[in-house]
Amino acid sequence: MSIVIESHKGIEVLRDDLLSGGTKSVLLKNIIDTIHNEFVYPSPVYGAAQIALSSYCKSIGKQATIFCAKRKKLHPNTQRCLDLGAKVVEIPYGYLHVVQYHAKNYCEKNSAYLLPFGFDTDESKNLIANRTKEIIYHLGYEPDEIWCALGSGVLMEGIIRGTTTSKIKAVQVGKEYNIGIRQFEEGFNRLEILKHKLPFEKSTKFKPDFPSTPNYDLKAWELCNQNKGKGSILFWNVF
Repeated sequence: MSIVIESHKGIEVLRDDLLSGGTKSVLLKNIIDTIHNEFVYPSPVYGAAQIALSSYCKSIGKQATIFCAKRKKLHPNTQRCLDLGAKVVEIPYGYLHVVQYHAKNYCEKNSAYLLPFGFDTDESKNLIANRTKEIIYHLGYEPDEIWCALGSGVLMEGIIRGTTTSKIKAVQVGKEYNIGIRQFEEGFNRLEILKHKLPFEKSTKFKPDFPSTPNYDLKAWELCNQNKGKGSILFWNVF
């Protein structure tokens, strides 16, 4: 996958929003097998993974099925999945755990493959680590700080694996990430988790300098601008 980096306000910005489905699209060729014909993903309507899956399945002739919360009006991301040929199953009162329950039942009945939330696998984290190393090579140096939004934790953990000295600044935009005993693992001493004041479903009104999801990456960009250090800074714009 191509690496596009632009400078904004003295910060180097990785423009993975230019990829169909963002950073998650980098992971799929190593997750999707040839045994199954249908791949199911339970998703918040705001998420990028559903678009990455829909786009990739279309390119290889497989069926993507997205489970999400039912809304009075289709979210643009849901419509995008439909436009890419995905089947969308809307669940009334669709809190994520309810959506996941229905998706699991569907897979058991239809022999479809259920993808983990955030494509959270050890292989995914290693792929992010490899991409991080490619970015460092592209820059010619390892940044003093790398900022990203924190959702499932796959991106953050992959960045930690792909760096040796960078301080990782992860902005929590969804459920609380339980670092637990992980704080004692290699690299986690370089991690700082910051929490945005708004809940996941609420969009920030901070003005973007490039296309950035207002309830996700843009919140991290906001805090990056407000709290970045004085050294070299990389911001990872996922979607």
